[in-house]
Amino acid sequence: MTRRNYSSFFSRSILIAAVTGGSAAALLSAGAASGGVRTAKVTQTMTVYSLATEEQFVNNADDRARGKGNNPFGNYKDLTATTAEKGNGPFPGDEALFKFSIYQSSDLKKSAGTAVFTCQYNFNKNAFCDASYALPGGTLVGAGAFNFNAQNFALAITGGTGKYRGVTGDLRAAPGPHHSQKLAITLDS
Repeated sequence: MTRRNYSSFFSRSILIAAVTGGSAAALLSAGAASGGVRTAKVTQTMTVYSLATEEQFVNNADDRARGKGNNPFGNYKDLTATTAEKGNGPFPGDEALFKFSIYQSSDLKKSAGTAVFTCQYNFNKNAFCDASYALPGGTLVGAGAFNFNAQNFALAITGGTGKYRGVTGDLRAAPGPHHSQKLAITLDS
């Protein structure tokens, strides 16, 4: 390499290093600026009242009865059921659908939306329910486990649509007037 070629090579290397370093610095500072600007978590609370308007119970006893005899998955034969069903259900495997009207206040006069619960029962009358609350401006989605006979329960709010998009939080239900439930909802966005 001649002195002139070396000088030209050296100048190009410095130029490439300067451009690359400048680009990296610009990217890092842009990343730091976007990561450094954090919005404060906003907590919103609201209280509404729900009143059950429809319910549908799905008794899956016939499915459990089919499993008492021949098993379709091989030569295994079971002579007894895996659960002892005595008394009233719901029993493991049963399902229930609940529809609720949502109201703005305890007088249950001004509508604030509707809700639907889809519940799958397991043992001891416990259920895992998926819930959807259609409210003005969007829908809240949640889930939780509770007992069929419970007066109080809680659900985790896992997201939503519209103005509730990206929120999380919780919903706590307690008995309200006129056979309703008082729903205390806390949302974090």
